[in-house]
Formats: sequence, C-alpha cells, structure tokens
Amino acid sequence: MKKKIVALLGVCVLAAASLTACGKADEAVPAVEENAPVEETTEEVADTADEEEEESVGMANPWVDITEEEANELCLRLFKAPEGATVQGWMKCEDLGDPDKGIGPMIQLSFALDDMNFTARAQQGAAEDTDIAGNFVEWTVGPEDCTLANWGGGNMAGKMYRSINDTGYVDMITWYDVEIGISYSLSVAAKDLDGFDIQAVAEQMFAGENEFDDMPADFLQEQSGITKFGSYDDVIAQLKSGQGYAYIKVIGSDEEILAVTDLVFEYDHSACEASLYGKPEGEVKQLGLVTGNGSSNPLRLEDGIIYAGTNHTYETYFLSEDGYMMYKDSIDDGVNLGTNEFSGFTREKNTFDTNDYTGGQEEFDKLMAERENKPIIEFTVIE
Repeated sequence: MKKKIVALLGVCVLAAASLTACGKADEAVPAVEENAPVEETTEEVADTADEEEEESVGMANPWVDITEEEANELCLRLFKAPEGATVQGWMKCEDLGDPDKGIGPMIQLSFALDDMNFTARAQQGAAEDTDIAGNFVEWTVGPEDCTLANWGGGNMAGKMYRSINDTGYVDMITWYDVEIGISYSLSVAAKDLDGFDIQAVAEQMFAGENEFDDMPADFLQEQSGITKFGSYDDVIAQLKSGQGYAYIKVIGSDEEILAVTDLVFEYDHSACEASLYGKPEGEVKQLGLVTGNGSSNPLRLEDGIIYAGTNHTYETYFLSEDGYMMYKDSIDDGVNLGTNEFSGFTREKNTFDTNDYTGGQEEFDKLMAERENKPIIEFTVIE
C-alpha cells in the first residue's frame, strides 16, 4: 500500500472553488493613460482592488472545520480513522444537507495512511443513490459487489469502483446503512493502486463505540422508553389510544412483520406513516420507517410491496436480503427540488442493484395512478 500520492480527493473540489473565487484577482489591470493624474489612477486601482476583494470574500467556503466529537453528533453511526492513520481534519458542509427533508450535513474525514491520502464522507438521511463522494471520473472497473466485515454485523453490502487514466488511479468504495439511512464513501487517488484493497481500509473504519442499543428509533420507543422487545405483543402493548398496528407480509421476510403508527385516520383506518418491526436475526427489531403524505397519500400494500410517497414522489419499499427496510423505487419529479427534472431509481430485486429512472411525465403519472389503486394498509386502532 506504500505508493506515491499524486492527487487528493475532496480537496480538489475546494481547490477549484478557490481558484474560481480568486480568478478576478489575477486579471490584468487596464493600462493607465499617459496623461492621467497619478492620484486618480492610484485611487482607481485601489477601488478596483477593494471591489474584487469584497466579491472574493462574498464567496464563502461552505466547508467548515469541526472536531470529531461534533461530527459524531451530526451522524448517529459515524466512522473513525483506521488504526495507524494520521487525521488531517474533520469538516462539515451544511449546504449539502436539507433539514426539512431529514437530510443532515455532509461529514468529511481526511486522513493519511501508508503514504496515501484518503477522503471519507458520510451523510445521514441521504438516499441510497445519492453520490456523496463527488469523484468526477469515469470508472474503468465496477461497481463490484462486496460485503464489509464489522459493519452491519458483518453483513454490510458495499460497492467498489476503480478509475485508471493517464494520471494514475482512483479507488472508491460506497456502502449504505439501511437501518438508519446513512450513506458512506471512501476514496483515494494515487499513481499506482494495483493490488490495493480499499475494502480493508473501510472495514477498519468501523467504530464500535458508535453502536447503540438504547437510543429510541421511533415514536413508540421514545414514548415508552423501551428499545428492546421480546415479541410483537410487547411492541403493541406500548401503543397508546389513537395509535395502531397492522400485520403485513412484505418481500424480504418469510413471515409477517408488524407495522405500528402514531396516528390512524378514523375514516378508513389508514395511516400515512409507520414504523416496521421484524425479526431479521431472530429478535424483534425496528426495521425502518415508511412515509406517505397525510390522508391523501396513505400507506398501501400489494404483493409484498409497500407504496408510499407524496404528490411529487413515488416511493415503494420492501425488505433487504438481511431483513431491513429499503427502497424498491424512489422517483422524484423535481418540483419540490426546484429542478422540474425527474430523477431516481428502481429495483427489480431486494439487492443493491439499481436502474436509473429514465421515464418522463407520462410514465410518472401512470405510476402515480397505479399507486392510487393499491389496497390501503388498515390498522387496528388502540382504544
């Protein structure tokens, strides 16, 4: 792994931004007329410099230095620098988050290991298909599926990529915590990475101290103060009046799982939000959250697929191969994002293989209309 580093990932973007901000300072000053008074010329140059300095100052760097402790407060299950690494810095970028949608700031760790510089990123609330690494290269190899040790009890699925060009190599690995909803990436650039194993580095970054067993995962655990349950009956016993539950059959589980909700609509006993409980390792655990949008977009279920989303998003869910909630389809029409462009992905199976959504308005409208005809999930109300 001892290779000569030729490029620093992550820093490149910041450097480019700095060059853009400083560009006007490098422009030539217009020639001074021969007969112009020296006093006026000096003032003109000074005024121009002041204006350029003010403009440059206005382009603030969105990345802010933070401590590791602050980083851990922004991401529930964050990584750490691997053993033997030299930490170069922790940073955050609030501009890349969206609090209204539950997307936290981008967290970045830069570290050096075996004469190579690495950039690791994490973002809580980011969708699975979000590119948080920002490596603007063409991948020569990958994605190649892998399973990370330590992470997710040794069952964390990941994808590895490699780019080879005239300047050298870029390696990247990405993985996604479906239990909480956290996207991770680790990247490195060097002249020669032949034989290098980036997966081994990612596995060393698992921080067991950031695992938690007693933190509430949903409304039920928060209101009851209980985070571990022996059975589904124990979960239901903690529900209050007006809340509800439903047993549902979802792809990814051989038996029914339990959906509980904070609010049941009296009209049809539907709900727009639910927390799912199952037994992925034989014990009752919270699998994730599914969300619709009020009584006009209640949760629906057909053929083991949960249908949710809003007037501008089409979202379906099933369970991953290891038994936790994951998107089957996630499509956005771009209205709320201000782009008015369709984006998202679809899945055929409950693996991490995705297909980019390439449809337009007609295809999107068809999906939304089909969703309206799916049976609603009817909840039993607690009196």
